[in-house]
Amino acid sequence: MNQHLFIIEYTSKKMVGKASEFIKEHEQIERELIELETIMNSEVINYPNLFHVVKKIKSFWDEHEVKEELYFNELHKKGFTIPIKKIVFEHGRLKRDMDNIISSVRTGSEFNVKESLKRDGIDLIKKIREHIANEDWIFYALPKRLQ
Repeated sequence: MNQHLFIIEYTSKKMVGKASEFIKEHEQIERELIELETIMNSEVINYPNLFHVVKKIKSFWDEHEVKEELYFNELHKKGFTIPIKKIVFEHGRLKRDMDNIISSVRTGSEFNVKESLKRDGIDLIKKIREHIANEDWIFYALPKRLQ
């Protein structure tokens, strides 16, 4: 979907119920992180599956982060204290780790892939889980009418 059309469509919807949608998306992302961990812990790396999982996480995350940033900005405008700069900064760091893993797979070097998974994969999983936990805390702290 064109990102601009997506933004217009998203911002035209009511904010009611969005928090629960984000929590469900976080659960979907967690399932993919478990799959990535399984691949990383395997003795032999399944490259097609690794590439598929990382691309899936990246694609899902890109759409998810746009929606979140819009949602959190709307909450901020309504007077809620939201650490928007921190959230946006973390989104950028997460993209970097995903891009590093994808780049390592494209090199075709098993050494590069394994090193990237040790460095970027572990870091990515840790950062995403921390990021999700922090955002979920915000969602659960919202008044019921916004959940």
